[in-house]
Amino acid sequence: MTRMAVALIVMAGGFGQQSAPASTFHVVLVGGPYKGTYDVTGEPCMAGLQKKGSWHATWETSKEEKGKLAAVLVGYDPTPTVGNGLTASVHFGPPDSQVMYEILKPAFNVDDRGTTATLTMKGDARATSYEDGSQTNGGSAEITVTCGKIIRGDPDR
Repeated sequence: MTRMAVALIVMAGGFGQQSAPASTFHVVLVGGPYKGTYDVTGEPCMAGLQKKGSWHATWETSKEEKGKLAAVLVGYDPTPTVGNGLTASVHFGPPDSQVMYEILKPAFNVDDRGTTATLTMKGDARATSYEDGSQTNGGSAEITVTCGKIIRGDPDR
């Protein structure tokens, strides 16, 4: 086998290997205008990239449509300069007419297994319309991210 063929196989992930999704997002919204369950797959989770102990996971669509799931954001900052360091939001539609569910005081849990992890944020949510500024009770919400792949920062920072 030539070097070029070996390089192409390595870049493609090996012989016939199917790689697991980088991360899967399972979202449960109990109330508000988009109550329901949503499942999407996204990019790898990030651990310790911004600072030691931090976690981030993001899914965004490239095709924003009114009323359709557009983004899921989960973040944990162990030493925030502002706020509580927890971000958990689910977005529907394009930016100018978006409805955002925000978990107001999320309970955060991480199960770090080294090469994989599970991030969970849950709590009561508020749904905000970017179109008219109105806010409604979003009921309870839970976001579970199964990180099949993790990009890690320098552990010695």
